[in-house]
Amino acid sequence: MRYAVFSDIHSNYEALKSSLKEMDRHNVEGYIFCGDLIGYGPQPEECIAEIRKLKNAHLVLGNHDAALIGKIDIKWFNEAAVMAIEYSAKRLDGETLSWLAKLPERIDFDNFTVVHGAPRNTLKEYLLSESQFLDNLEYVANQVCFIGHSHMPMYFLKNEKGEIFSDFIKPHEKLLLKSDRYFINSGSIGQPRDGNPLASFGIYDSEKKTFELIRVMYDVRTVQELMYKIGMPALLIERLAMGF
Repeated sequence: MRYAVFSDIHSNYEALKSSLKEMDRHNVEGYIFCGDLIGYGPQPEECIAEIRKLKNAHLVLGNHDAALIGKIDIKWFNEAAVMAIEYSAKRLDGETLSWLAKLPERIDFDNFTVVHGAPRNTLKEYLLSESQFLDNLEYVANQVCFIGHSHMPMYFLKNEKGEIFSDFIKPHEKLLLKSDRYFINSGSIGQPRDGNPLASFGIYDSEKKTFELIRVMYDVRTVQELMYKIGMPALLIERLAMGF
């Protein structure tokens, strides 16, 4: 089955719309979402409504989502992030919040696992180093674990010899997933932080055992104008055009 793997939409509806169109072009049959529907951006309700339409979707909760529903303390977030979460809270109705609250923190399905941060700490840990990868391997039995949270497309690999490798994933780079262990981050739809402002997602083929990274242009200016209108912090607005 061909899955679209994506994460960290952060209320960026323009980026999501463009990405979903591109996913359709790749004939995906299912969706794997690694959390953070809301936060930072101006259109939380539109993003959630779009995601709820998806068929065969495996969705997990992100840390911004969890803060919105009171599952983690908002004190862990910086001032700009708090403002964006509070903005989302005002825009979403009770039924939508109830739906969000039912999302799991982790999914184990077929031969893949889905979490937001890391298997041992699903909502708070940023998995960025090979030592963290090794420490987290014991928490996953599946061949592949899909993660988000850092907003950077990258992979970690332990091969059959016990050797560890990691690297950033380049646009349109295709990984052949052998009988090794992998943690894969598809980057961010709504707020990339790898120096590339294009929305980022991946195509996972569970039969061919491949993962390909896709980057998508979207109307950044429209999103920035919406953010200006509602008085969001300049940092959140300006960073969209720079990808950091």
